[in-house]
Amino acid sequence: MNADSIDSVHHALPTWLSPETRGTRPLWRVFWIYGVFCSQLLFAAILFAFDKTGTPLFALALAGFASYSLLITRLVWVNADNVRDLRYGQVARFLTVAWALNALLMSGFLLLSHLGDHSRPLIGG
Repeated sequence: MNADSIDSVHHALPTWLSPETRGTRPLWRVFWIYGVFCSQLLFAAILFAFDKTGTPLFALALAGFASYSLLITRLVWVNADNVRDLRYGQVARFLTVAWALNALLMSGFLLLSHLGDHSRPLIGG
């Protein structure tokens, strides 16, 4: 690919997916509120619904949680430079990618557990 074709691909992408996109939100808000707080609420809701929903709905909830985790990863990535000390941005990127990988793995294991008709994951019984 030459530079012109790469530029045309970048211009064809939605703005929030473009590699040149730089966020305008403060990193602390994206990381702590959207990333940590909201992700924990979603995960708690999924665990609460584990034995109260059927597998199709549960799988849809897990897919939504995984998608949200990937969206947060992108948001943290583009807003990581919005800090006084750029080291914090790099740490936030690393932690968010690790969290997203963990969320994807946990979603897969929870789905397998739900398919296997196990009750109360992570608690036993």
